[in-house]
Amino acid sequence: MGARQKATKRDYPGNTGRGEVSPLWWLGAIGLALFFIFFPYDRGLFNGYESSFEPPIYKSAIYIFILSFLPLIYLIRNWKISNHTGIMSIAVMLIPLVYWISSMQAVSDYYADFMVMVYGMFALFFINGLYTAGAVQTRYIIEGGIMIAGGIIVLFGLFNLFGQTYYMDALWRAHDGYRLTSVFQYSNTYAGFLIALFLACLYYASHSGNRYIRLMNAAFLVPIWISFMLTFSRGAFVIIPIVVLLTIPLLKLTKQITYLLYMVFSVAVSMIILGKITTIMNDIAAIVQPTGSKTPSTISLFNSLPATGWGLLLAASLVSAAFVWLYHAKLETWVESKLARIADRKWSFLLIPALIVVITIASAALLLSSPAVRGLLPQQLADRFENINFNQHSVLERLTFYKDGLKAASDYPVIGAGGGAWQAMYEQYQNNPYESRQAHSFYVQVLVEVGWLGLAILIGFIAYAYFLYIRSHIRHPELRGSHLVFFILSLSLLAHSAMDFDMSYVYIGALVFLSLGCMLAPFRNKLEIASLSNVQFNDWRKSVYPALLAVICFTLLIVTSIHYSAASRYNETITMAVEQKASYAQLMEMLDKSIDQAPDQATYSVTKVSWILQVYEQSKDPELLKQAQQTLDSARKHDEYNRGLLSLQIRLHQLNGKLEDTLPVLDEALLKFPWMIEMYEHAMLAYGDVRRIALQSKDEEKASQYEQRIRDLEAEVNRRMTMLETLPEEQKQGRSFYFTTPMKEVLASLK
Repeated sequence: MGARQKATKRDYPGNTGRGEVSPLWWLGAIGLALFFIFFPYDRGLFNGYESSFEPPIYKSAIYIFILSFLPLIYLIRNWKISNHTGIMSIAVMLIPLVYWISSMQAVSDYYADFMVMVYGMFALFFINGLYTAGAVQTRYIIEGGIMIAGGIIVLFGLFNLFGQTYYMDALWRAHDGYRLTSVFQYSNTYAGFLIALFLACLYYASHSGNRYIRLMNAAFLVPIWISFMLTFSRGAFVIIPIVVLLTIPLLKLTKQITYLLYMVFSVAVSMIILGKITTIMNDIAAIVQPTGSKTPSTISLFNSLPATGWGLLLAASLVSAAFVWLYHAKLETWVESKLARIADRKWSFLLIPALIVVITIASAALLLSSPAVRGLLPQQLADRFENINFNQHSVLERLTFYKDGLKAASDYPVIGAGGGAWQAMYEQYQNNPYESRQAHSFYVQVLVEVGWLGLAILIGFIAYAYFLYIRSHIRHPELRGSHLVFFILSLSLLAHSAMDFDMSYVYIGALVFLSLGCMLAPFRNKLEIASLSNVQFNDWRKSVYPALLAVICFTLLIVTSIHYSAASRYNETITMAVEQKASYAQLMEMLDKSIDQAPDQATYSVTKVSWILQVYEQSKDPELLKQAQQTLDSARKHDEYNRGLLSLQIRLHQLNGKLEDTLPVLDEALLKFPWMIEMYEHAMLAYGDVRRIALQSKDEEKASQYEQRIRDLEAEVNRRMTMLETLPEEQKQGRSFYFTTPMKEVLASLK
């Protein structure tokens, strides 16, 4: 699933005098290709801000940090400031730099440092692509690796759909039926990935000069589109015409026609079999997917249900490939000759985009307004399209996330609240008690984490990369080629991530930044900056920046390895505890090692204190409470928003009999988690207890103060309940928020 063109002897980075590619670049390209083939199968390297997600991300980071020494060897001798690639290699490092600066005022020290590592990783992917893909041969390896990886991910999803294998949540049970997610376990992100893959395959099918690659990509259009439709992602449909409109003008008129024609035909063929495939999917899911009464299972490929599904898919794929072969062999040359006069006109590249706009508007109008048209679709899909409007719950919820993100950013406007800030403090700013550790927009999440300065740096970097590519594409037609695929991949994913958290998948983020680098690499020798041509670094001075990059890379490698060790040991400790394979002393020894290596990871401390308090309940040893308090004091310095630490601190004060000491902690918790009704319940009970003690001690003044605080809490709960009544009917409230029975009992005691 890649493209091959005739390689020419140009001045590629890493080429020898004979026009050959240095082994350095072959190794780098193969290493990058292998990353995308082997690393997606642990939830797409999802950054879920939980310890269980971290070891695979750390492992992938170690891989890329080691691989990055290959281009750095080249840069130490050949880097120069008078070229846009040199400027861009500096500019990309501003992104992890601003994350590092924001970590100095972070609300979560651990995840601030974690995100410095992640964006350092992304920056190195960009630099790897920028230099490794300069030679056409190495670029083909990277292209091929990405497209092969994408094809395997699609097939993996289909094997789960048809029941030959089971991967947890690859077929996700939503409220309205099953949705396909493949390795990502989240249908919307998979839909965004499939858009990028589908449009890339269309490019190869319409442009590749290699017959086998052209037909292979043509055949894969149907499985990709079927998979896309079975994600049932409505928002993703909006992205397709946008990306196509931004891509099509970069093609000549006849290729625009071919591209659009192949798209329409493959979609039409897919829609013919979609209803039957959907029915088969649901029937197989009833057999394979786990329920409360049965474990997951698989089903033989030769069972009639999967055999029928695979047969339909194969037949439709062959029809699609046959159409591409027929058009390419019999009609494309004829179409080119007929349109030659029009194609020579300057405005010809706008004809097809204008047609796309008309078709998109007409199709949307038909789909949304005509029950007859929707009736041609599978019922689940028809229902989702019928509910498309700006008042549906998913749109309203996202708009709420974005408004809450702006509120959070107003308190940390310049450099943000550090990496991981949204997941740490969104509950303090939320409009209603939803639960979402992701802002559902890459750009809103970046704004909260690194402020307006960080967002401006990120958007400026991305915009300048696209500017350089489009300008180079227009100015240098002789260098045009399959590197346009990297433009398509990055643009599709960045566009879709505006409305979802695709970039929280490190795999997706790596693909985006690598693609940004790879799309510029072929134009390296055309990106000289005339005004800087006289700025030449001789001898050791040209090695300063690459050497600094090498030091940064080595530092990240060491720190990441330490954190990988800590996270892996912690997960092993939890497993041993669950399976009861170690004593309390052995478990605590392992846990302490993880805490020593990563003292700012609050999860480790929460676990340690929880286990200490469990033992204390049995032994009543006061030394254990001291040990627990010391652990909490240390952990809270690094993560003041951690709910687990706050809850344990409240419990610890209660066990120590320090009821009044719990009050400021409860007030802090209510400030940071104002929609947690459990905190209001704990606070009312605590204030009720200290009020009763004050009354028993004849301290009327204190009793009155505590009663007033209870009344204030009652008023605040009432105020927030009134706020919830103003939510649009279509918007989900989130968690329950009402007066609980213990709260009512406390209030009744005041009368």
